[in-house]
Order: sequence, then C-alpha cells, then structure tokens
Amino acid sequence: MSPDLVLAVLLAALLHALWNSFVKVGADRTVSVLAIIATGGLLSLPVAAVLPPPPPLGWVYLLASVTTHLIYYYFLINAYRFGDLSRVYPLARGLAPPLVALGAAAAAGEWLSHRELAGVALVSVGIGSLVFGGRGAADRRGLWFAAATGVMIAIYTVIDGLGGRSAPQALRYIAWLNVVEAVVFLAAARWWRGPTLWPALRATLPGGAVAGLLATLSYGIVIYAMSRGAMAHVSALRESSVVIAALIGTLWLGEPGALTRIGAASIVAAGVVVMHWR
Repeated sequence: MSPDLVLAVLLAALLHALWNSFVKVGADRTVSVLAIIATGGLLSLPVAAVLPPPPPLGWVYLLASVTTHLIYYYFLINAYRFGDLSRVYPLARGLAPPLVALGAAAAAGEWLSHRELAGVALVSVGIGSLVFGGRGAADRRGLWFAAATGVMIAIYTVIDGLGGRSAPQALRYIAWLNVVEAVVFLAAARWWRGPTLWPALRATLPGGAVAGLLATLSYGIVIYAMSRGAMAHVSALRESSVVIAALIGTLWLGEPGALTRIGAASIVAAGVVVMHWR
C-alpha cells in the first residue's frame, strides 16, 4: 500500500469509530442506524444518477453485500444493546482481519507472506486484547453478538472488495451500494417498526445525518482502497479504529480499562509497522 492509501485508510478508521459511538449512545439504536444508512443513500444518489450501474457481476456482489449488511446491522445493534463500546467494537473489528485474510486468499488468491501474516496476527492480538479487562464476562450476550458482527464484517469486506474490482470505477459500485442499501433497510425498518418509525427518525436525523456522512466517507474510502491494495492489508489497517473507539469508550463514556487499551494500542501499532515494513 502506498503512503497516501495508508493515510486514507487511517482517516476511514477515525470516521468509523466516531459513527459507531453515535450508535452506542443513541436512545433508539435501530433508528440511529437507519438515519446513518439513509443519509449515506441520499449522499450517494446524485453520484449514482450520473454514473452507469455496475456490470452484471457487480450486481451479484452488490446484492450479496446488502443482504450481509442487513444481518450485520442486526448483530451490531444488539451488541451495543448489551455490551460496552470499548469491548464490543474491538472484538467485532478484531475478528475481521484474520477472517478477511482467509477469505481474500480463497476468493482472490491474495496469499500473504510470513511477515505479512505476522503483522496481521499482531494487529489482531492487539485488537483482541482490548476485549479483556473492565467488566469481565458480565456482558456475555454483548460479546456473542460482537463475535457474530465480526464474522459478518469479514464476509462483507471480501464481497465488497471483489465488487469494487468488478466495476471499471470503484465509485460506481460504492454509490449504487449505498443507494440500494438505504432503500432495502428503510423498507425492512418500516415493516418491523410500523408507522411509529417516522417520528422517531425525524427526531434522530440531526445527529444521524452527521454520523451518516462520516459512515459514508469511511466505507467509501475503504472500498476504494481495496480496489487498489490487498484486502487483508486494508482490513487490518482499518482496524486501528479500535484504539480510537477504546479511548472514546473509556474517556468519554466512562467505561473501564483505559490502561489495558494503551498496551493493546502499542501492539496494534507494532503489527501495522510489521505489515508495511519493506
């Protein structure tokens, strides 16, 4: 990965941690997620309108991604319902890099060297170590939902990495993905919540619009990066967001385990250095 791509993915990590914090503190997390997705769809609509749709193979990846994202959001909402940000987020994101490395190897032939595997392992160990400390196993349900969230992250990361490569321009895939996902999630939420959804959504929109902008920029950057660099590298580097999320959880939300987070952040940084050292 080139230096500009590394900086772009680190920015995506910051934005990602911020919008997840918004979901965690939201009084109605389903509506918070819907506001974020709807904002992303609206922001992407003008882009999708001027760009041709993805090719047929791109639509296969796009629809598979939307389905996977729906399941991901279900697990994510319940993970934050039962668990702390500083425990749920690291576990969910920490499972993704090793799973993405396996998926990228199987689906795209991106076999990593021993050094790169060591870097992915270090990043994952650092992220995983953030889970321990604080409340122990008190929020066991939150951790189970977080683990399921991590599996879905790995699945949609590989799908979208391949989807971004299937289109002549990754932006085509990104824009159409956001629009289709917004329509599908809105329909699903309306079916689930009924007419009470609309007033709740209006009350959430001011903050949700900002969080939606952050989420759209974050994932757009990641899909673009995966169209230019190895999926496992992008996924592992993006997971530096757990350090930011751990700091937000401990310093802003008052969750325990700040010292543990500092040690884990050092391991994550070491893993990133190992992965990109030449």
